[in-house]
Amino acid sequence: MSPTPRRQRDEHTDHGRQRDGRLGPRREPDGHPGTGHRDSGQVGDARLRVGVVTNDLAIVGGVERCVLEDTRELVAAGHDVEVWHRASAAGRGATARAPFDALGVRLRDARDYRFGISTALRDATRFVREGLSIRRSRLDVLWLNRPEFLPWGRTVSVVSGVPLVVHLHHAPNYRRLRPIAGGRTHYLAVSHAMAEAWTAAGVPAARITVVPNGVDTRAFPAAAPEDVRRARRVLGIDDATPTVLYYGRLTRSKGVLALLEAWGQVLTSAAARQPVPTTAAAESVRTAPLLVLAGAVYPDDADDVRRAVAALPEGSVMVLPERDDVVPLLHAADLVVAPSIEPEGFGRVVVEAMSTGRPLVAAAGGGTGEILSGEWARFTVDPTDTDTLARRVLDVLEEAVHDPELGARCRTWVDEHYGRTPHVRGLLDGLRAHARR
Repeated sequence: MSPTPRRQRDEHTDHGRQRDGRLGPRREPDGHPGTGHRDSGQVGDARLRVGVVTNDLAIVGGVERCVLEDTRELVAAGHDVEVWHRASAAGRGATARAPFDALGVRLRDARDYRFGISTALRDATRFVREGLSIRRSRLDVLWLNRPEFLPWGRTVSVVSGVPLVVHLHHAPNYRRLRPIAGGRTHYLAVSHAMAEAWTAAGVPAARITVVPNGVDTRAFPAAAPEDVRRARRVLGIDDATPTVLYYGRLTRSKGVLALLEAWGQVLTSAAARQPVPTTAAAESVRTAPLLVLAGAVYPDDADDVRRAVAALPEGSVMVLPERDDVVPLLHAADLVVAPSIEPEGFGRVVVEAMSTGRPLVAAAGGGTGEILSGEWARFTVDPTDTDTLARRVLDVLEEAVHDPELGARCRTWVDEHYGRTPHVRGLLDGLRAHARR
């Protein structure tokens, strides 16, 4: 396991003060690509000039993936788009710019979005300069995808005269937002949980519209039997091994240490249960499941993760590096686990997994709990209760085999409730409703 992360694969991450005391993000988790929907343009007729504000163009997290997907949708709907962004890491600039260049959008270099109390005057001066630059762009609406940079967004909105729409992808970075939450500002929350969290921090509830994220189910297809066998063969997993997948940041806050603690109980209990076949090989049986962890190990938690893996029986855990294309991992799995202790803003891993027909066990709180409502609520758990987590994992592994329609119901749930079309409609409605008139 490498202690140095390159990219992220889960939905959200810790945000807060950096070592220099400035407010800003740590690295964001990753998402997965979608494709533009040409019917996006059916939502209203007015052509907008939209300024998209993000951090890095490189896909280093779920926010960056969402920005790229949604920018495609805006262009497909006929809107005029320019993207304000920070410079990508050395050696990744051209690669990061390529998909945006292919869309024909204008790319604008932004400076430092961060705001610090000790550097307030210098920061505000820098924000005013960028506000003047944005004024010259004659935008109809400024769409800020990094809510941790709200002071920047509010300042440039006032200076430029462009209304601000802030996308609330994650929990608040500030305790008291009311003094800076007003003006010509509206907020789009990825879940009701995020709307409530930002309201508690001081954003007026009337200014928040909930627009859940959505995935293109075509980008996360259901697995045919040959897809499962191929994916397992590449990973070196035999068809008879019950396989549980976690992908994302390998950190304590994402529930990885709780999962590893529960995994020891899973192995003990599985040995005592009647062996059951896997979804990959109905004629074969095996009682010893495999846990696959795919993601970046962060320095703060690296030693704890290594020790927890080493404490388990050899071969019971497979650790893989983070990757952008998670579909083969999903196809190889019988079950996905998303046990984040830190409440997820949305829960993209949940909808990605269900889109491929994979059931999952996920945290009952935050955005994941919202997605798994109704029939799916029984798949949620308090991830700090490792006994229950272990039992739920084994129960769902068995159900995945005994209920051959479970995968199809998972995919239908995502297609009907968390597909791209309702997300794009909500996004366009939100931008249009609050654009400059």
